[in-house]
Amino acid sequence: MILDFKRRYFMKIHFTVHVYAEEKLYDEVLIPHSRNYGIVGKNIIAPLRKINNSNVEWNIDDTLTVEEFYEKIDEYIYSGKNNMPDPYIEGKTTLDFVKECKILKKYILKNGIRYSVRNEEKNLGFYLSRLSVEQNNTINIQILVSSDAGTVYRDHGIRFYINCREGTKHNEPHIHVDIRYGEATGAFSLKTGQQLTGDKIGRKDKKIIEETISLHQSEFLQYWNEHTDGLDVDLNQVLGLIKY
Repeated sequence: MILDFKRRYFMKIHFTVHVYAEEKLYDEVLIPHSRNYGIVGKNIIAPLRKINNSNVEWNIDDTLTVEEFYEKIDEYIYSGKNNMPDPYIEGKTTLDFVKECKILKKYILKNGIRYSVRNEEKNLGFYLSRLSVEQNNTINIQILVSSDAGTVYRDHGIRFYINCREGTKHNEPHIHVDIRYGEATGAFSLKTGQQLTGDKIGRKDKKIIEETISLHQSEFLQYWNEHTDGLDVDLNQVLGLIKY
């Protein structure tokens, strides 16, 4: 018989949540009824708003790694009714999206200083001891969600971005645009520059978008291939370098 010598103890955790955009904190995204509430996805933001400035107590063992601890946090936030079906991929959920795209960055707070963990495979207790955090003390965890995730370019108040997992949603390689924080949004083909979605984009903005795609087409397509999980785009063919 193999004996399990894992030692379990209660860990008190305090959560704070912030949203980051335009190289600054942008917590308006967390406030219901604000103009930009949930612009990164309400199915992602709503559960984060609920745990902001909240406390939880977990019974864990002393072999827990930082990676396992952070996964436990994700599963706590997006559990039950908070784990909504993915609108684009059958059989997938919000939790799957959060884990696959790694959109939540987690930090340990100590004396107002935010610490990130370089090697998440190490034991959580190792880092807590380095920070002189006792097991019976409250651990302060700050969660940062970036509304700039996937951003590849900005110009004239227009944000160009590519979502992870895009390859499973559409056959057409494309880029999304957000004009002046939600004034208008849409998607454009990276192959032709043609507008695919969005009915509120003005002529002037549309011209800027089309010119930007034409100027940076190769870079955008390379980013598409690197950051989506669909089939790679044949850059030589799309850019007209090779005709098959």
